Amino acid sequence: MRPFINTFEERSLPMVPMIELHQTHQAISNFYDGLAPEYDAMTSFEKRFVRDKPFFRMLIERYKIGTAIDAGCGTGFHSMMLAQLGVKVTAVDLSAVMLERVGEHVRDLGMDLTLVQAGFDELATTIHQPVDALFCLGNSLPHLLTVNDLSRALENFASVLKPNGLLFVQHLNYDRILHDRERIQSIKESGTKVYIRYYDYDGDHVSFNIIVLDKQKGTADQTLKSILLQPIRKDSLFSLLTTAGFSGIEAHGSIAMDAFSPEDSTDLVTIARSRDFSAKAPTTIS
Repeated sequence: MRPFINTFEERSLPMVPMIELHQTHQAISNFYDGLAPEYDAMTSFEKRFVRDKPFFRMLIERYKIGTAIDAGCGTGFHSMMLAQLGVKVTAVDLSAVMLERVGEHVRDLGMDLTLVQAGFDELATTIHQPVDALFCLGNSLPHLLTVNDLSRALENFASVLKPNGLLFVQHLNYDRILHDRERIQSIKESGTKVYIRYYDYDGDHVSFNIIVLDKQKGTADQTLKSILLQPIRKDSLFSLLTTAGFSGIEAHGSIAMDAFSPEDSTDLVTIARSRDFSAKAPTTIS
């Protein structure tokens, strides 16, 4: 019998029909509800604690973060890491099933998190206590398909931050992805399953697809999940952040805070500060 992965590599990836531009909260929630059982295995949940914790410890110490929102928390990896480092965390996600997984993890670890089911555009009405920092990680922001959607989200982010609070956004480097037109994002094996993440391109948007191949019975039982994304370029994000009132905007190539390269970086990590309303306005000389 020929090796399984070689058999797959000889096939063409299926083309996924593009969905309509308007993407509701329910559509996003449905996608991640269905993905939740596979999410920890697909993202190497446990291994990432060891790899990422030093960088988040550095962020917490450098920016004196005591309270934070993890917006688009998924199964809670970053929420729990922040909590382990002493931060009081509110974990927010649209997917009720993802939040159930967060609840299971925190119970297993004996942790205390606040869980909130909400979209990015609902934070101003669901979060009533401003925080020191808001983290939006794991390529969450590109699920918003229009400039208006992005603007509303960033305005909501600003509204729940304390004056001069920290915004930390991480998503893929779409400057590089759109230039290279790459199709395969990653292939990962975990147990009997293979997870293939890949793109289809259509105009200004990208279809993000996940194939899950299960080899348990000696055959490739295939499932496919897809969702439309807006590939957010660095300059566009910086412009929207400025309009939303953020300042001190920085771009980095990873959570290690290395230099951002449009051509080479895998990620775009953006740091910005919310408006400091306590700062004195400049004196006008008449």
